Amino acid sequence: MHLITSAVFALIFVLSYPNVQAATQDVKCGAHRFERTADGLVSIWPWHVALYNKSMDYIAGGSIINEWFVLTAAHATFRDGRTPLQPDELAIVSGCRDLRFFGDDAQQHEVAEIIRYPLYNVRTRMNDVALLKVKSIIRFNFHVAPICLWPDGGPTLESIAQRQDQGIVVGWGLSVNGTFSHLLRETSLSLIGFESCAEHTKSFQPLLAKGRNYCAGNRGGASVCKGDSGGGMFFLIDRTWHIRGIVNQGTPTQDTRYLCDPKKDVLFMDVTYYRKWIERHADPERHNLLGLKQCGMGHYDETNVRHNKFVHSERHPWVAHLYYSYRNEINVSDCHAVLIHPEFVLAPARCVYHKPDRKLLHVILGEELIGPNPLSSDYNFQTVRVSEVFMDGRFDFEKYGYDVSILHLAKQVKIGNNTRPVCLPSLYEHSPYFNLAAWYRRDSHPKALKSTLMRSIRFNFCSTQYKKQLINITEHDRLNCFQHCDISDIVQSDGTHSCEYSEEKHCKIPISGAPLFYTKHDGINTYTYLFGMRSFGSADCIAQMSEVYSDVVGMGPWIKRMVEKHTRTSAVGRLG
Repeated sequence: MHLITSAVFALIFVLSYPNVQAATQDVKCGAHRFERTADGLVSIWPWHVALYNKSMDYIAGGSIINEWFVLTAAHATFRDGRTPLQPDELAIVSGCRDLRFFGDDAQQHEVAEIIRYPLYNVRTRMNDVALLKVKSIIRFNFHVAPICLWPDGGPTLESIAQRQDQGIVVGWGLSVNGTFSHLLRETSLSLIGFESCAEHTKSFQPLLAKGRNYCAGNRGGASVCKGDSGGGMFFLIDRTWHIRGIVNQGTPTQDTRYLCDPKKDVLFMDVTYYRKWIERHADPERHNLLGLKQCGMGHYDETNVRHNKFVHSERHPWVAHLYYSYRNEINVSDCHAVLIHPEFVLAPARCVYHKPDRKLLHVILGEELIGPNPLSSDYNFQTVRVSEVFMDGRFDFEKYGYDVSILHLAKQVKIGNNTRPVCLPSLYEHSPYFNLAAWYRRDSHPKALKSTLMRSIRFNFCSTQYKKQLINITEHDRLNCFQHCDISDIVQSDGTHSCEYSEEKHCKIPISGAPLFYTKHDGINTYTYLFGMRSFGSADCIAQMSEVYSDVVGMGPWIKRMVEKHTRTSAVGRLG
C-alpha cells in the first residue's frame, strides 16, 4: 500500500536537528534527520527500506531494527499473497529516497532468512509480521540507522489518542494517479478507536483484535495504498522515534479511478504484542540477558488473558534449593536458588557467605517437594556440587545491599521438563504483579513449592518502614520492596487487573532467598523472568510490613560479565 492524497503532498512533520555533522556519527535508534539538497531541505527516515523481488521489482517497505534485521509485513513475503517467497527471491535496499536511482548512500542486501510469525493467517492477514535477516551487516551512517522498538511500559494507544498525537507513515506506494511514487513520501495519521473503525470500515470488523492491531487514518486527508505494506507507523517519545505499527492493509475504493480510499481507515499490526517474538529472534540479549534461546518458556493461553484471569503454574523448573550440613549433625534445605544457565545458579549472598557451623553440600534441581533428606526420596531431580562462588565486592554481611551470589556448578545440568533456566531481564520491564515461588518454613514436610502474587511498593515508603525498625536501606543497595497481594476487580488501562494488598498472606515466611518472577508473552509462548530474591522481611507478622528483595535487574551487568568470563561452554548458554 502507499500514500494517496487528494492534495499536493507537502512536508508534514519537521524536527530541528541541531548538528548534522554530529548526527552522521550517531547510530542510536530513532534519530530522524534532514539533509539540504538542490531541492531544498529533505526529510531522512534512515530506518525505512525498500523490499524488492529477484527481478528488482519494488514490493513493499520495511524498517531496520538492528544491523542484521528488518521488520516488515508477512504478506509482503508471499507471491500473489499465497506462495511463500524464498530468501534468495528477495533483496533489501536501504539509504534510498528515490527509487529511480539509488545513489552513493544506498546499500543493497541479500536476504539470508525469512522469519514469519508462526500464527500468520494467509487468508485474513492476521498476525501479519515478519523478520528479514540480511546476509551482510547493515552499515549505519547518516542515511541508514535503526528505528527503536516501542519501550516496555511506554505510552498506550489510549493515552496517545487522548493527547491527539499523530504518527508518521512513509513509503513509495501508489499515488492518487495510480502510479508508484519514485520519491519517498510521508504523512501523519491519527489513531481511530476500535468501535469507530469497525463502523466506518466494515471489512475490518472481523479482523479487529485489541492488542494485536489498531486503526489509524485521516478520513480524507491521506492514507496508504499498495506498496506501503510492511512500512512502519512511528511516534515520537522523548525526542526519539519508536515504531508502534506495521502497515497491514487499507480499504479498497469503489471508485475505479483509484485503488485505495483515502476516506477510510488503515489497519496496522501492533508491534508491542509481538515485541518478545521480535526480540527473541532478532535481539536475543535484549530478550534475555544471557541470550538463551529457550529460557523461562511456557505455553501462552490467550483464553485466560481475554477473560482477565491470572493463572500461575506451581511448576517452576528453574527453582532449585541449597542443601547444607549444620555442625555435622543434620542436613537440611535452607535456601532457594535459581538456575540461570546450564552451569550457573543465583542465590542470595547470605546463603553462601562462610559460616563455621554451616557447609554447603549440593544444589538440588528439578524438585517440587523438599523434606528433611531429599536425597533419600525417589524423585527425578539432579544433585550438583558447586565449584566456585562469586559475590559482588560491595556485598557486606553486616549490611543489606548487593545480596546476590553466582554459584558455578561443578558440571552442566541436564535440561529437561523439570530443569530449565529462567530468563534474566536485560532491562526493567513493567508488570502489574509478580509471582513469588517458595517453600515455606512453617509448612510440614515434605514442603510443596507454592506460588503467590506480589506487588511492587515505592522504595521510600519501604525504607521508612524499616528505618522505624532501626534498619537503614538506601536506593544504592540494589534492593526493591514488595507486598503480598490479590487480584482485584479494578481493571487498569492496559486491560490487566490491579493487585491489592492481602493481609492474610503477609505472615507467611519462606525459607531464605525466595525468588520473585514476572511473565511476558509473544502470543505463542510465555517467558518467565527473575526479578529478585528475598533478602529479608518481617519475621513476626507486623501488619503491612514490606518485604525486601535483591535487585537482579540492577545487578545484571555484573552477572552477565561473570557468566561470560567463567562459563566452560564455547557459547554462553545457547540452548537449542
